[in-house]
Amino acid sequence: MLGMLSLVCLIVGNMIGIGLYVGSFYSMLSLQDARLVLLVWFAGGLYALCGAIAYGAVARRLPVSGGEYTYLSRCVHPAIGFIAGWISIIAGFTAPIAGAALLFGEYLNRFLGEGYSDRVRIFATMAIIAAAALHLLHVKVGASFNNLVIGIKLVCFLVFLAIGIPFAMQSGYSGLLVDPTAPVPESLSFTNRIMDGNTVYNMIVSLFYVSLAYTGFNASIYLAGEIDREPNTQNGRSLVSRSMWMACLLVMIFYLLLNYVFLFGLDAQSIVDGGESYVALVANNIGGPSLSILIQITIILSAATSILAMMATGPMVYAQMAKDGYLPKWLRATNQVPRSPILIQATLCCVLVWISEIKDIVGYLGLTLTACGALAVSSIWFAKKAFQENLPVRWYEHACTAIYVSGAVLFLVVAAFSQREFNQFLLCMASFAAGLFVFMLVKWL
Repeated sequence: MLGMLSLVCLIVGNMIGIGLYVGSFYSMLSLQDARLVLLVWFAGGLYALCGAIAYGAVARRLPVSGGEYTYLSRCVHPAIGFIAGWISIIAGFTAPIAGAALLFGEYLNRFLGEGYSDRVRIFATMAIIAAAALHLLHVKVGASFNNLVIGIKLVCFLVFLAIGIPFAMQSGYSGLLVDPTAPVPESLSFTNRIMDGNTVYNMIVSLFYVSLAYTGFNASIYLAGEIDREPNTQNGRSLVSRSMWMACLLVMIFYLLLNYVFLFGLDAQSIVDGGESYVALVANNIGGPSLSILIQITIILSAATSILAMMATGPMVYAQMAKDGYLPKWLRATNQVPRSPILIQATLCCVLVWISEIKDIVGYLGLTLTACGALAVSSIWFAKKAFQENLPVRWYEHACTAIYVSGAVLFLVVAAFSQREFNQFLLCMASFAAGLFVFMLVKWL
């Protein structure tokens, strides 16, 4: 049976991605105060922790593989389950692949020296095409290689923290977007800022971007069925639940330390001027070109393996839904290779690379994946008949589910009334509506 260490490593590997590298940059643009940005990361961690406990509550009572698609199909209605599967295709794979590809292009462009404006998108498109070609040829990238890259990534960031934390503590940077030589105005004090309504609103919007960095905490629920079939079933179910909140806690601490260095390892104005690849500038300021090159290579490798992994997994969702009769038969895998889904996935990702920005993708993903997750965990309240065991729901499971669902509703309401984030709200709602439309169309045909 998979042990706690294996499950925690699986979740940590799924969580650390594009959101970590750009979340603070977007938050800094609106909040203009590193202290508030760190508070957003802390709040996002607590929110994800509530989500992990809520997911664990469902996993303990319905230990089946498949995640939201399975939960909602069995507990609510096949249509709702289909929508969750549809969101998994769009927001779980297509948009993240495009976002990872753009990040890959951004850092590769910086690594090779700034080039013409479209070079980032060209690099991103090439990465997607290369990943699709490898999978069409049935060339598998071994799990050991992916684990090696994850290990390298963690080691490099630990080196970065070992050098960066002492530097940030002694740097003297205020973390404020003001003249660094001038006294900090009283109006910019932390107490005054946190009590300001506009600041609170901007912090909620910033959570859209930060929350993406914490998604992935539910990775172990996709293996819940396999774990449940092992001996000592009850311990297995508890293992899935505990692995999620333990991994969440570890990642929250890791994120807070990293973002402390990101935000106080360079002056605030340079962070904003650095754009989405500002982490390379921070590393250069802390440890010179060597550390900057190390971090850039780490992020490039990390983005490349994410594209490869998701390009392998995403088309399998198409193929499985086609096998279940929810999508056309020609999307099924042929000789274990889902060639049509791979081509469709790659095409959609390339289109998204050329019509969107990383910021748009990150905001959309944070909003959509959180909404889908909240829908899944809410099944603990009204679908007890579908559960294999009628275990009583503990008070903290009720509380964490309520917090996670309420947070998702708050995100949607704020986005709906926000001029800046309204497009992300429309795309989120359109994704859910398109899923329902496709389900009805398939049933009608």
